Amino acid sequence: MTKKLSKSSLLLTQEELQKHILGMTLFNDLLARAVLEDKEACEHILRVLTGIKTLVIKKNKTQYVISKLSSHNIIMDVLAEDANNKLYEIEIQKADGGIAHEKRMLYYASTIINEYFFKGDQTYASVPELHIFYISQTDIWKLGKTCYPILKFLGDTNTPYNDGLHMCYINAEVDDNSSIAQLMQYFATADAGDFSQGKLSQCINNLKTTKEGLATMDNFSKQIYEAGINDGRAEGKAEATIRFIRNTMLSDSCSVDQAMVKLHIPPEEHQSFKDLLAKEQ
Repeated sequence: MTKKLSKSSLLLTQEELQKHILGMTLFNDLLARAVLEDKEACEHILRVLTGIKTLVIKKNKTQYVISKLSSHNIIMDVLAEDANNKLYEIEIQKADGGIAHEKRMLYYASTIINEYFFKGDQTYASVPELHIFYISQTDIWKLGKTCYPILKFLGDTNTPYNDGLHMCYINAEVDDNSSIAQLMQYFATADAGDFSQGKLSQCINNLKTTKEGLATMDNFSKQIYEAGINDGRAEGKAEATIRFIRNTMLSDSCSVDQAMVKLHIPPEEHQSFKDLLAKEQ
């Protein structure tokens, strides 16, 4: 979080802010959120991931929350809809420990589909097509590949089974020289001087080196902070709760589960906070 500005130290504060932002990668939540909110940058990422060079985003939402009364909420890094009404969810995962990745993707998929299924007189044919890209810093499956698309076939034949749900695990650890691997290498550096990724590079260069970009980043960090202090919005409350959990773990030398019990966090919300903590490791 940026320091409170004072008239006597404004220049120094801006220099410190820029130095901090210059070192961020796309595995940093703050930079990823700012970038994914840029429609053209998000569009570039999806074009590379899908291989569809003509893909056009109609709408994209970052840190989008789907609230569930009977189970824990999900907070998506970005949910986008293309011109053909197909949905794309990108989840960026920094850490790889302590998470049932495949179960998490299944839960996210079912929640998104349920949220966007067209009600009324529509048939099951109206269930939206959904593509989920789970991007991790490390090769969580440890099989030496950049991409792990989930393939479906009928029985023991080579006949594809397409139910409209497409999942793919992608990592920045393995470089197979593919276009997706090149994108992942860029994710891991987000170098402001690297213009190899078109609109994505332009967006990051703007955020890291221009006065307007620094103001945008500063504004994002303030929004997250103020959400927790003033509004109690889902992402703000999560940020505040995460801080309480960390502080309790440090002060009481206890595990994350013990900290959540001490803080009286409802059991049904424990996994959500474990996921958020793991992303920051």
